[in-house]
Amino acid sequence: MTHFYIANRKFIPVFATAVLFIIAYTVGASFYKGMSDPQVFLNLFRTSPFLLIAAIGGTFVILTGGIDLSVSGVVALTTVAASALIREGMNPLLVFALMLLMGMTMGTILGTFITYMKVQPFIATLAGLWFTRGLCFFISDDAIAVDNRVYKLLSQTKILIPGLSDPQTKEGAYISILVIVAFVILGLAIYIAHFTRFGRTIYAIGGNEQSARLMGLPVNRTKVLVYTLAGFCSALAGLTLNVYVGSGHGLYATGFELTVIAAVVMGGTMLVGGSGYVFGTLFGVLVLGVTQTLIQFNGTLSSWWTNIVVGALTLIFIGIQSFLASQKIRAGSVLKQKESIRDVVRRNRRPLMYAGATVVGIIIFSAGVQAFMPNIPTKCELKPFRQDEATALVEDGALIVYEHNGGGSCVGELYAIYPDGKIIATEGADTLTKQVTPADVNNLLAGINDLGWFTDTLYSTEHEPCGQCYTFFLTVADQGQVKTVKAVNGGTTTPPDYWKVIALIDEIIPRFESK
Repeated sequence: MTHFYIANRKFIPVFATAVLFIIAYTVGASFYKGMSDPQVFLNLFRTSPFLLIAAIGGTFVILTGGIDLSVSGVVALTTVAASALIREGMNPLLVFALMLLMGMTMGTILGTFITYMKVQPFIATLAGLWFTRGLCFFISDDAIAVDNRVYKLLSQTKILIPGLSDPQTKEGAYISILVIVAFVILGLAIYIAHFTRFGRTIYAIGGNEQSARLMGLPVNRTKVLVYTLAGFCSALAGLTLNVYVGSGHGLYATGFELTVIAAVVMGGTMLVGGSGYVFGTLFGVLVLGVTQTLIQFNGTLSSWWTNIVVGALTLIFIGIQSFLASQKIRAGSVLKQKESIRDVVRRNRRPLMYAGATVVGIIIFSAGVQAFMPNIPTKCELKPFRQDEATALVEDGALIVYEHNGGGSCVGELYAIYPDGKIIATEGADTLTKQVTPADVNNLLAGINDLGWFTDTLYSTEHEPCGQCYTFFLTVADQGQVKTVKAVNGGTTTPPDYWKVIALIDEIIPRFESK
């Protein structure tokens, strides 16, 4: 039994994550009947292909003993740059190629700084995060909606699951093309990590970089290529998110780098590098997904509970890694060594402690920034929902009432869209009007209904907005039904279809020039 444990100790983190996912989903299905629906299970994959792709890139980086904080900035920049180029009429396939090249270039630059200039990965990639985030707002302060046939094909095509769907009616359980893309990347990553010399070199570097150099392995080249690969995955994740939500914004994927690290750690990859499996990252992503699903089904917990649970699980898995590292040292003590066990344990634990402290430091840094942001004079004080005014406009005949406030310019805009095509927009003492055709309004309503506005898939979410974030209140009245949904951009809990609805409305409403 002891021999079996020692021989398979490296699989314990992956096994623990898989068991945790199975138990969590089983318990959830027993409490909430809706989770027994096959589509709810498949939605764990359908709503997170971008996270899986980004986490695959992060896994390779962490396997070398590094860390990549630039991932969220590259993801956001990809969504903004791709949306801007599509808006200018560039061919989508060319845009995809350019975005992937951009991500790889960014990764190569960061890898070069880390490898040849000996910059710490934490510092280099943090600088990359700030740089890419800044470029987002250099391109556009607002969200850029994408209206493109290729995007619609990729996002709306349903791949029906045999046995769980009806091919005749095209109804039933399904996944999207984006899920297939994510699993293709996963398959390629598993092959690269475990069946190529490049992959074996990555593990060797993470285990002991100096030993890898003495063995004659191409350490420098491999490290640069790893960050290039991570940049490719971040850009591909950004394209996937861009297609999924149908728009680009500089505030997308805020805090995404921490989610990626959590998924990798929970997937069993050691923070000090040299140990872990790409396949385990899939289960790390699934654990994050089922956590959010359980909180949504509960309905009484704030979306912030997702962060609380993920943070707790990350600390637990770091603790498991530390325990396994100490067990490995003890198991190796049977060999005659000149050093005492105490010295070996102390020496080998130190890198793991540094890695754990790095992750905790990132979390504390992020929390500290958020804590101080309310004291920044430029932060907008968000206004409450003007519910009485929205109700009065609906009673007056408006079909859509759209309130949009906050952001760097501290806007407070209210739009009312009427059946005859008249649109009235107010912000303070300023008023704008625009006339569209009744057919335009009907098409807009049809598009909103197609996205499931009056179903449970679109629901209100809330979190503390950042200084540049906007709050949205959208009321739609159609065929005797009236529903209001609230959201704040810059978060990841809002249903993606909500932003598609906002993008549809943004296409026809007038704009205040000063904003």
